[in-house]
Amino acid sequence: MSSGVNSKSCQLCYIDFDINNHRSNLSLAAAFVDATDSRYGFSSKHLLKLGGSELSRIKDSLLMDHEWGSKVAAVGESSVVTKLPQCGSRVVFRLYWDVVPLACENFATLCVNGGNSLEVCNNPKKPKPAPIGESGKALTYRSSTIHRVVPGFIVQGGDFVMGNGAGGESIYNGKKFKDERAGLLLKHDRELLLSMGNSGKNSNTSQFFVTFDKAPQCDGKHVVFGEVVSGKEVIFELEKHGSSDGEPTVPIQITDCGAYVPLFTPAAGSWYDRPDPDSYSGKTPELIVQFRVGVIAPTMAVAKKFRSALGEHATTILIAVDEVGGGDDEMTRLVTKPLEKFSLDVVLAAPACASLLESLEVPSSWIDAADALPKDFKAPTKGEVFLVAKPVDALSAVANKSWVAKRGSWILSSSFV
Repeated sequence: MSSGVNSKSCQLCYIDFDINNHRSNLSLAAAFVDATDSRYGFSSKHLLKLGGSELSRIKDSLLMDHEWGSKVAAVGESSVVTKLPQCGSRVVFRLYWDVVPLACENFATLCVNGGNSLEVCNNPKKPKPAPIGESGKALTYRSSTIHRVVPGFIVQGGDFVMGNGAGGESIYNGKKFKDERAGLLLKHDRELLLSMGNSGKNSNTSQFFVTFDKAPQCDGKHVVFGEVVSGKEVIFELEKHGSSDGEPTVPIQITDCGAYVPLFTPAAGSWYDRPDPDSYSGKTPELIVQFRVGVIAPTMAVAKKFRSALGEHATTILIAVDEVGGGDDEMTRLVTKPLEKFSLDVVLAAPACASLLESLEVPSSWIDAADALPKDFKAPTKGEVFLVAKPVDALSAVANKSWVAKRGSWILSSSFV
């Protein structure tokens, strides 16, 4: 089948991973707080607005509640969670369309099917269901599971047919498709590479894997077709739940996926099912967005203070000036490279490093991305991308001055502080 996706619309794709049913367990706690706020004296009906002392007593309140206790018993006491996953759940991949177009179209289509992510507008309509494949299963990664996690090696998924690594189906009339030679020539020489899973030569379907480290044993046997550009902390969180035989120690599911549109699609965050009596299911899914911040500080000790101040509201890349060789040119490279690849949203410098921002500009890739968006979307200005603040003011700076904070349709984690 022809998918309709291409290198322009799907150069980047995202996948959201849910570890150990975190999302549904958080949803249970949110529904409990919404329904019993008066009974148990919670300061808000909104779980994410509660303070630490209130969060700490939710589990006991749930367990002793006559109505809700049975719901906890069904999932187990240890499954009660009251916070979003600190590392987030979203991973963004860059696909190598110019090298391996078959593998890229297959992966991108399976990400996009069943969603609205190709539409660059705020589309409230329910997405069209994913088409049904030759196997009788929907051709999409949504709701499929991760079936293999080997620490130090790979995390593998994409088998939406069998769910155990024995199945899979391509978009090409359900048939296995050939190994693209250019992809076989690429080496599995580093972490965070995206590659096709297979059962032998020319047997590609829908399975894929991401490397945790170098994997030379896969060279020449598996087609490399992309890389992680954002969300590596999520990938390494998955690694913690692996085993030597590859069996995940907890359930891991893909809850959402699609095309990542730079400056339009949030790149980091976690799903929160807000209780909503007006919705059909009684809840409304909301993506709670995290900032992705590159921190420039004089020392690593100071950089870590920024990370602590930003907390769970941001994922960070830390750059310590005293540890960087090569002078200003190397510093510029360390900052501009992740920006150009859409791996960062904001660069935040300590006051002592403010002068390093003077020569930096908004990347041309951002300008091009903004030009492809509707007219009311403008490229972020230099002052919205490059900020200066002390650690104590770090969260306030990105939450009030960055371009991310001005995306009106995004729900920011920092808004619940």
